[in-house]
Order: sequence, then structure tokens, then C-alpha cells
Amino acid sequence: MPPQVTITTDGRSGSVIYTAEGGRISGWWEFGGGDALVIANFGIAEEWRRVYPWAVAERSAILHFIAQEMIRQKAAGYRASVDEESGWIELYR
Repeated sequence: MPPQVTITTDGRSGSVIYTAEGGRISGWWEFGGGDALVIANFGIAEEWRRVYPWAVAERSAILHFIAQEMIRQKAAGYRASVDEESGWIELYR
């Protein structure tokens, strides 16, 4: 099964779920301000060691995949900034 990203909306925020053969990773998003259309968070690296140990080795690739899927699904024409240590993703023009 290829990885999938599901984005839900609840007003001005929502959830982002990454699903792969190894399990699921949950994050949240909300509309940003200034240059940022959206900010999203998937937890710090230490949290992943406890909660998602199956995904730690692929953390960078997973965060970048999620960012690209968020753009593809909801924000065509935007770019992503990914902070791999903190788990923050920002989509901006």
C-alpha cells in the first residue's frame, strides 16, 4: 500500500493523517497569517521516538511527503517550508 495523506477540515483548522504500511501519524493544521497560508505540526523528533518508532528513520522523507501532498491536494501553486526537528510545515506563496 503506498503512503496516503488525508486532510480534514473543521472551520479554520483540521487534521492531517499520514497512513503507510507501518502505521499512522497524526498532525494538525490551521490557517496562517502574513505570507503563510497554512501552518501544520506533526510533533518533535523525540515524540516520534516514543509514539511512531516505526517511522523515525524516515521522518524527513515523511514530513516532506506530507508537505507535498498538502500542496497537491489543497494549495496548488504554494511552496512548503519543513522544519524537520520541530515537525512544523508552513505553506506559503
